[in-house]
Amino acid sequence: MNNLRKLAELYGIETSYDDIHGNHVHIEDEILVNMLRSFGEYPQNSSDWEENLHRKEEEVAFPIPPVIVSSNRKITFIPQTNWLSGFLFFTREDILLEIPFRVEDQKWSFCLPTDLEWGYYPLKFEIRTTFNTLCLKSFFIFTPGFCYLPEGKNFWGLNLAVYSLNTGRNQEIGDLQDLRLVRDLLLKNGANFLGILPIHLLENRMPYGISPYYPMDRLEWNPIYLPLEWVAQILEINQELNSSEYCSLLNDQSPLNMSQLDYESAWKRKDKILRSFFQIWRKRKDHSPDLNKKSFFNFLTNGGKRIVHSAFFQAYALRQGRDFRSWPQDFQRKKEDAITQFIDTNQEEVYYFAFLQWLMELYLKTFFQSSDMLAFDLPVGTSPSGIESWLNQDLFVFSQQVGAPPDDFSPAGQNWGFSPVNPWKDRDNHYAHFISLIQTNMKFCSFLRIDHIMGLYRLFWIPEGCDPKYGTYVRSFFHDLLGIVALESHLQKVIVVGEDLGTVPPQVREAMKTYKMLSTRVLYFESDQNGFIPMPKHYPRETMVTIGTHDMPPLKAFLEGKDIDLRERLRLFTPEEATVQYQIRRQRIAGIRNKLIEWGYLSDPNRFEDFLEAVLLYLSKTSSTLKIVNLDDLMESDIQINLPGTITEYPNWRHRLLVHQDELEKKIRKMASIFK
Repeated sequence: MNNLRKLAELYGIETSYDDIHGNHVHIEDEILVNMLRSFGEYPQNSSDWEENLHRKEEEVAFPIPPVIVSSNRKITFIPQTNWLSGFLFFTREDILLEIPFRVEDQKWSFCLPTDLEWGYYPLKFEIRTTFNTLCLKSFFIFTPGFCYLPEGKNFWGLNLAVYSLNTGRNQEIGDLQDLRLVRDLLLKNGANFLGILPIHLLENRMPYGISPYYPMDRLEWNPIYLPLEWVAQILEINQELNSSEYCSLLNDQSPLNMSQLDYESAWKRKDKILRSFFQIWRKRKDHSPDLNKKSFFNFLTNGGKRIVHSAFFQAYALRQGRDFRSWPQDFQRKKEDAITQFIDTNQEEVYYFAFLQWLMELYLKTFFQSSDMLAFDLPVGTSPSGIESWLNQDLFVFSQQVGAPPDDFSPAGQNWGFSPVNPWKDRDNHYAHFISLIQTNMKFCSFLRIDHIMGLYRLFWIPEGCDPKYGTYVRSFFHDLLGIVALESHLQKVIVVGEDLGTVPPQVREAMKTYKMLSTRVLYFESDQNGFIPMPKHYPRETMVTIGTHDMPPLKAFLEGKDIDLRERLRLFTPEEATVQYQIRRQRIAGIRNKLIEWGYLSDPNRFEDFLEAVLLYLSKTSSTLKIVNLDDLMESDIQINLPGTITEYPNWRHRLLVHQDELEKKIRKMASIFK
């Protein structure tokens, strides 16, 4: 292996990988050079990387890394040859402890207090060498090494997209009040899980600003989900708002025959009313102690600079455009003087966006934090032009994009359009951004689904402007990140689910089992050694089982092959590929049907209602800790909510699901009779 390829491997850039069929894919040197430049590596000449390699080898071999993540109350490493003695200075509860080293099998060890609690601790080492004394800093993350998972307890419930809830009471889009309705019905019938697609901050405009998995910011929430009636009620401004438009909007609720969501229209109307609410609130005298000016400014103080900077971004973007990369340099590079001046001049506009976040957090805290059933979903990435990327420009690698290599699901590969995080800078920053992501997304929920859990191990990087076939995997500090997730899981008592579908390296699932993260099992894909769906008792305990996901057709469409029809019509499949897929699908359906009949779950295979009930019964009998059903399946929808590989060709993330309360309650009651 030449120096270029050795250096790439040291950075975690895979110089080859095995594709979904087990074929060995060799990465060309030109691609590796492109990747290394993303890490700031440039050769002295085009063919010799020796000096770069030597420097990186020394960095990797250094005994004390920037962060130490461990489940042991002991820090151990092999010292360099000229290190003579050392002390660790460790601060806990404002008390400075001086811990000397011990020698154990040629290693140095520093024993931390035996009653040390899980958490985050800055470290300072003082090392005496043959030449001088080194003062080195590090950061210790003490983790339990496994996630919170109550012993012997089972969970069941629904998973849904909040925006899709067409209940007849909302304003063009499903909102948190509709989510409460579903939550209450589930609780009433004994369920203990309610999963939702991400509700993070979006642009709310076509075509790229509507995907819940392409947010502007994964640390803030989309105010399009605020119920206007609730906002008016808690702010006590119903009588003060003399607005025929507001009354009209409340009375002119979503038509039940409105099958597709128009984000821009929905947000434009809501935004206008919410601005009126904000004006009334800020001009009047305080009433409720929870909603007064002091409470709002406490929210700003507790959120630190980030909440204000985010609000600035949204206000400034209305004037200058939503992609910060096209802004004037002072604002693009976050010059504090320029930002402060804009905020001072446009305080009302900036505070409006902070006001919306305040309301979102208040609703989530009031109605969901204590219900012990809500499950949030953490996307793997964020828009490269959005708030999160702007606030962390030094962390993201904008010359690369993330996606997936070619496979049967997407023969051309996938480019997801967002930029990866530089794992080395992330570690140098003590994983501050990643910790914030996990803490914020666990704040109001009892379950956290981590999308594309393999991303904590490695991501598929694609040089900007290239096809996915020219990409390769780049590894991260997997066990460090898992240790942080495990720590926050225990601190906040949140069960973690990993989405581990597709081509998953065996070490990922092994680690998930060790860390007690629930693995995802999808009925469409699960097979025993003979190609049939496994017997329910053969499902591992540490799993979440479901029929399908948001990237797959609902059961009704799956049985009818509508997703294959759709892919052929949009030329994602050639006629020949579609023919093969139809044949595979017929065999799969026949296998599922025969097993359901054999096990006594299905009597009439020709009625969809009976088939769905049999599938639910099958799920209920599995050994999985968590059993969930998509609301689209329960309501017998045949519309796929997202078709991977499409943007404008298909109305992704826009399908509205007709939900009548009486019908939903009846179906949940039936579901409860199966799962309880």
